[in-house]
Amino acid sequence: MRLYLFFCFFAFPLLNGQQSSDYLGSVSIVIKGGSSSAPYHSIISPALKGKAVFRGQVESVVDNNLSFYTVPDLLDPTTLSKPFKEGLFTSQKARVRAVLSDSNASIDRVEVVDPGAGYAKIPNVFIHFPSLIQGSSGDAKSAFAIALTANSMISSVSLTDSGMGYSSIPKVEIEGGPHFLRVVDLDSNHTGRFYRISSNSANQLTVENLFNEDLTAVFPADSEVEIFEAWTLGELFGYESTSFNDIDSSTGNIEYDHVYLLSPSNSQNGTESDFEGFYHDGGSWKRLNSPSVDANHQVISPNQSLVVARRSSSDLNLLLSGTALAKSTYISVPNFSKRVMLSNPYGVDLMLSDLIDTTFITEDNSTSFMWLANPEQEKADNVKVLHDGVWSTFWHDGKNKSISAKATATSRAGSGAGASLMQRDISFSEGLIIAMTNPSYASGDNVLVTSPNHRLREGFVVKIIQARGYKTNDLKELVDDLGNVVDNNSSALIIESGANGYYTVKDVTTDSFVLDGKSGDCNFINDGSAMWITGTSGSGYEHDCSVSFIGGGGSGASGIARVDSNTGQVTSISITSAGSGYIEEPDVVIHSGGWRKLGAGNSPFSDLLIPAGGGIMIVRNHPNGQPVRFPVRNPFD
Repeated sequence: MRLYLFFCFFAFPLLNGQQSSDYLGSVSIVIKGGSSSAPYHSIISPALKGKAVFRGQVESVVDNNLSFYTVPDLLDPTTLSKPFKEGLFTSQKARVRAVLSDSNASIDRVEVVDPGAGYAKIPNVFIHFPSLIQGSSGDAKSAFAIALTANSMISSVSLTDSGMGYSSIPKVEIEGGPHFLRVVDLDSNHTGRFYRISSNSANQLTVENLFNEDLTAVFPADSEVEIFEAWTLGELFGYESTSFNDIDSSTGNIEYDHVYLLSPSNSQNGTESDFEGFYHDGGSWKRLNSPSVDANHQVISPNQSLVVARRSSSDLNLLLSGTALAKSTYISVPNFSKRVMLSNPYGVDLMLSDLIDTTFITEDNSTSFMWLANPEQEKADNVKVLHDGVWSTFWHDGKNKSISAKATATSRAGSGAGASLMQRDISFSEGLIIAMTNPSYASGDNVLVTSPNHRLREGFVVKIIQARGYKTNDLKELVDDLGNVVDNNSSALIIESGANGYYTVKDVTTDSFVLDGKSGDCNFINDGSAMWITGTSGSGYEHDCSVSFIGGGGSGASGIARVDSNTGQVTSISITSAGSGYIEEPDVVIHSGGWRKLGAGNSPFSDLLIPAGGGIMIVRNHPNGQPVRFPVRNPFD
């Protein structure tokens, strides 16, 4: 399975009239072909969340009920109104389509495809703006429409403005469908927790509390939250048409791929019947065991992955689109003897140790709300990974379970034969900065850093922290807080240096180096706090652990991180295999260690890459294990 990720930046309106700036992304997944008698099985996940429709603050919480403040009315900002439409977040989303006029480039009518259900109030209708074609002429304006309801369903849609300039049929959306609530308050210890909305009034939400959490602690007064649309089979993969059916080139028959979701833990019995199967018959999604039942609205939870059984001989090129999650989130772990299918929640590759952090690993059976490690696989909580149609089992043996801060390192392009990685291509250090100046170089003004005996080499990336200085203008003159030129430091504005951040170093001497591409914005203050860093020692390590080098165009390199058992810190990194082809700097991954693979004997496996759009299965063997949620390391922090 090959995966690719693309992002763009987009702003869209929310229910409360705010503009939400989110990264819209697409994950491209290639699933190998199979056959009806021998399907090719893969685990996939959206790796993207549904669109946010509301951001605001919680007023109060009672049990599982959250109340919200009134907000300025969109039509009359001088008045306050309740923020929601009753029942909107638990409805079954309606679908409509536009029909263009034969005589001009406007919309003739909007037809109801699916009336939806549960609409207590009339939802808004959104007709997309006409597509702009390069070189086209003439006016263009968006069409507008209102929905009419009967028996809590959409009975019809009435145009109020037919629009102009429609050269193709626009997308038309109606509010509604299942939604989730997520904590987005950056100052909260619960940021990233999400809850499905079970009901809503005009100013109140009731959420499912599957883990019996104290929601008054999760949502204190004025905490910031986000409401976002849930994925359904139809929303994610298509309603009336989908790529999950194809004419098999070897037989000429239409093959319907099967998609499997794992049932909730309270309805599992430990057999294959725990997986609920679905397929698309060319018109809509159906249940394998109930083909007469429409499954378009089957919900896929935000952290849920699914299994695809490819039954056609051709490879499936699957493109999933949505909003890229850039904030913290959680994964869910079930109770004893139960299973859960988990997604990689971010649109980037993660390691298994990122999904299940050592902070939450224990060898104590009496600790019910932790991940259980054990040297014996059958006594430990297990992770199962599906690769090339075969399940592999991993578990943690308890080594390095006490890591409190991960060690880091940086690299540069390979300087050995065939762009192989040498010991000199790895940096794991830090140093004090005593001066930062901005002399003129032929290639432009770049910041010159003085750090005695730094031992850095050309091409390394350093992180500059805690540098400060007296602000200067473009002419290198000192200025005050109003931008006025001053003649002495005491009158100049002290600022955090713009050189703080990540830079490639060049023009390296014994005691200095240049930050490539960075010009100065202040006169440096040497107060003993400014540092350059290429790596950190971490803490809590008990054993040496392996090191991987990912990306950079190369492959085959590996290493060992040496640990001082007295300090619990990584003291050095040794290259054990040089690899080749590292024409750019690879990412250095220092694995926490402790992960083993069933069938690999006693050899530690160290870690496992979970690609964007991929997922895993967790099997809970903890004899006293209770349902719990663990935070996932945010790769964007």
